[in-house]
Amino acid sequence: MQRRLRGFTLIELLVVIAIIAVLIALLLPAVQQAREAARRTQCKNNLKQFGLALHNYHDVFGTFVYAKGGTNGGGNGTRFDGNYNRRSGVVSLLPFMDQAALYQRIEAGNPALSPPVIQGGAAPWSGWGVTSPYDVGGGYNQRIPFFSCPTDPGIAANAPKGVISYAFSMGDYLGASNRDITTTNGMFASNTTYGTRDIIDGTSNTLAFSERVQANFNIGGKATPDIREGTLTSVAGITSSPGACLAATAPIVAANRYTNGALVKGRFSSTWCDGQPENVSFYSILAPNSVSCVSDNNTNSDAAVNLLSASSYHSGGVTALMADGAVRFISNNIDTGNLGVASTLGGKSPYGVWGGLGTKNGGETLGDF
Repeated sequence: MQRRLRGFTLIELLVVIAIIAVLIALLLPAVQQAREAARRTQCKNNLKQFGLALHNYHDVFGTFVYAKGGTNGGGNGTRFDGNYNRRSGVVSLLPFMDQAALYQRIEAGNPALSPPVIQGGAAPWSGWGVTSPYDVGGGYNQRIPFFSCPTDPGIAANAPKGVISYAFSMGDYLGASNRDITTTNGMFASNTTYGTRDIIDGTSNTLAFSERVQANFNIGGKATPDIREGTLTSVAGITSSPGACLAATAPIVAANRYTNGALVKGRFSSTWCDGQPENVSFYSILAPNSVSCVSDNNTNSDAAVNLLSASSYHSGGVTALMADGAVRFISNNIDTGNLGVASTLGGKSPYGVWGGLGTKNGGETLGDF
């Protein structure tokens, strides 16, 4: 007698498919979370590299690097005759990051070009390393893998120069114009260096670096940019009341995006070698992943007054490096105190815990954090 083989019924097949779908739905978020955890760990390791470099530099020179500085220029149209005091402090850290060859090349300039690039390198925006056959792929255009956070998708498609995800902490003081400010409450300034002796609040209580999302577009260059990458231009009053930035952006922000990008630009990380604050710095005033504002309508990275927030694509906050080399995760919900007043040089920050972490000599104590 022939036996009949019983197969799956349609209902049984649908049940199996449904079970598989549920398992996939449960598994995918777990996989994504595991990948993001790995990316966040890599980001922390990147910042630790910066911390080691800072302290090794300090061991040699007795101070940390400046945020922006260098040599004067003579006004040549090529801007090869000096770096015009715009060289980022990242350049000075290169020998302490296993990038001594790149540092030596920048320091040496290039006498073979016409006109020659002088010692110390050309102006960071000059195109050195792009326009001349001798320098293709070198100079300021070198891409260094651990300069970028793996969670940040980056701007490789429209960034001709090397990019970075990590920014110098300039503290909580804006002043009348902070683009070229030589005295700050933070660890870094223009053409001024600070050492551990200047960090009265303690190195474990003082920010050194944090993240900023990479961006490179002109004013109006993106229709609806993310607030983490975009900076609203032409905002008045931010030096006396940083909350003016929040008020100005509120009507055009929804779901963490600008609904109208006509007055918004993105410049951070368009080049790691240019020390302008919009390229390599942040301020501990507005909470992490808040909006950023500048005072004028300069479409490049040259705004006179910059209120630049730390930002990242990590969920819930940013990764930050402290002056003692420790790496912390800072929540978007950290206390920012009173954003309706101006800060002062050397005083306790009015901007809560976040502002206090940004100051090196504000008199904040462990109890304040």
